Amino acid sequence: MSKTIVYDTLSIPDPSFIDDEVRMFGSWFGMSNICIFPTKMSGPFNNQNSSGDDKTERNIIHLKHKTMLFDPKVRQLVNESSGVFQELQTNVDDPTKATDALYYSRKYRAILSTCILAIDRNNLDKSNETYNQYKMLLHNLQLIWHLCEVLYLVTVPGDTILNNLLDWIKIHYENAENQASVITENKIVYLTDEHVEEKFTFYWDTVIGLVLQGNIDTARMLLSNHSQSDTEPFIHAIKIFKSMPTYSIYGGLPIAEYTSRFKGWQSSAKSKLECGIFLSDSNLNDVMKIICGDPDSTSLIRSHCSTWFQFLVAQLIYTDPTVKKHSLSLYAHRSVAKYYEESEYNHMDTLALDLFDGDLEGFVKKLKSYPDSGWSSTHLTNLLHLCDKIEPEFEMSEVVENTNPNEQYLLDYGTFLMTHHSLWQAGVTYLDYCSAVGKEHLSMLLSKLEITSDLRVSKILHYATARRLHNVVSSVCKVKGMLSLQKSRIGEALCWAIRGQDSAFATHLGDLYLKEYVKGGSFACPDILDNLGSIVVTCDRFMFIGKYIQFLKLAMGNKLNEAALLYIELLRSNICPNYFRLTLLMDVLMFIENSNECYFNIADMSLITMRLDDAITEWNEDNESDNQYLLSKVFNIRQGIVKLVSISLIRKKMTV
Repeated sequence: MSKTIVYDTLSIPDPSFIDDEVRMFGSWFGMSNICIFPTKMSGPFNNQNSSGDDKTERNIIHLKHKTMLFDPKVRQLVNESSGVFQELQTNVDDPTKATDALYYSRKYRAILSTCILAIDRNNLDKSNETYNQYKMLLHNLQLIWHLCEVLYLVTVPGDTILNNLLDWIKIHYENAENQASVITENKIVYLTDEHVEEKFTFYWDTVIGLVLQGNIDTARMLLSNHSQSDTEPFIHAIKIFKSMPTYSIYGGLPIAEYTSRFKGWQSSAKSKLECGIFLSDSNLNDVMKIICGDPDSTSLIRSHCSTWFQFLVAQLIYTDPTVKKHSLSLYAHRSVAKYYEESEYNHMDTLALDLFDGDLEGFVKKLKSYPDSGWSSTHLTNLLHLCDKIEPEFEMSEVVENTNPNEQYLLDYGTFLMTHHSLWQAGVTYLDYCSAVGKEHLSMLLSKLEITSDLRVSKILHYATARRLHNVVSSVCKVKGMLSLQKSRIGEALCWAIRGQDSAFATHLGDLYLKEYVKGGSFACPDILDNLGSIVVTCDRFMFIGKYIQFLKLAMGNKLNEAALLYIELLRSNICPNYFRLTLLMDVLMFIENSNECYFNIADMSLITMRLDDAITEWNEDNESDNQYLLSKVFNIRQGIVKLVSISLIRKKMTV
């Protein structure tokens, strides 16, 4: 375990800061970047820069948050844990399934182990300092997570915790067992050699390391294979090792009887130690001091432990093997005090002490500041919350949006993941389970995602549609529609407007369609216009276009009676835009060309005349000078109306 974690200080050199009046300012740029720039302050008597005459060059610096979670070699930690998290939430919501907190805790730890192995494979020579730091951070995180699991998620009958602590130590401190394997694999070498310590300089360190982890059987095997194993000191030591009583929480001796036997065994070993039986070999004598719980062995134990965690557990093996969980706090504080002063405690020390003290609330608060961008605090707090190990709400030390740490951490972590170009989908998973404000944040963050490809757009729309975030769908479709419009792809833009149900944007596109029709006499992308869908209900412009296209089809199909009824409906409805009125009025000529039939009554022709007068008035208000184009249009329309009236009168006389 590293003693300290060093945080880098970023220096931003800029010649502008030579001037005392220049200050540094910053603003958010995107979701995770900060834009830093120098600005010259203007006082009441120093307004020379207010007019913009300052020609000094200024640097603009973009600062982006760097995290190990975004490294390709560590990214699997995010992806795989997201799956476990979602599975856990699903099981909690299913009343037919019990939440096995220990099972999911081990799953998370397995992901950490896999990630550490992946880093090792990519840094075999240990030359990459960044990966070395990542490995250290993940190893420490695995250590503290496992301790939390041992103390709070593993069910221990009678609260006798030592065996679980030994398992914890053996998993994370494997040096003694690894060295023992090296020695046993080469035992032929030292069985024939009287100076085994010269062949394996770490021999006695290995034996002591095994004893300090309670691995008595392996330590006894090493002593039995020693070249001096047939001497009296070794024979007595091996017998003592063999006769050491062991305690099992799942059966065996009751605690009282085991304690009695253990004290008797240790008293017997201590008497032999005091008689000087082991003095002929100082290393063996040191081992027996540890076994006997001799107070003089404290410094020896400490010298063979790389952390106070090891020191704590090593002492408990031979001083209080049936220690209860509630007694660990006292032992933990004593152990850490033998390593350094309280002012020297690092983050890992304070986290471990909170766990030993039973202060889970303090633990999850401190875990939030671990340099893993909230990965551990989010998942472990969520796990502890779901198995009712911490209260749903408690007072947070910092100013946050709510007092529920589970939801607050999910919100922070999900928001953080949303800043990454590929991990944002995992961020959605966490925001889904923030019942209070998760949907609001998700709506805002999805809208801010950079649109880099059609595939990403499809994914964003999929997530937004599934969660009924209609404003996101509308916003994304509006952006895509505007991009299409910039490329003069009006039909494609209309498809996006229809998909986003954006009536305002659709109205704008409808105006473009109609103005294009006024110029060219035809509609672009007629297939799209034939399948407008529900946009005609929400957008007056496309309601008009839809009916107008229907009118044109009826007229072209020589169904003039039906066309006339629809034509009058269009004039009466007032949904025709002003700039298109003359074009619509010109269509009255369709009903008099090559025909002696009048399809309109007097009221209809009065309406046509009134709409023509309105169009002329509006045109004159918008255009100061006379326009020959307007005059010719009006003349043609009036001629058409006169002809319709004539046909109507002739038909009336013939009827009489």
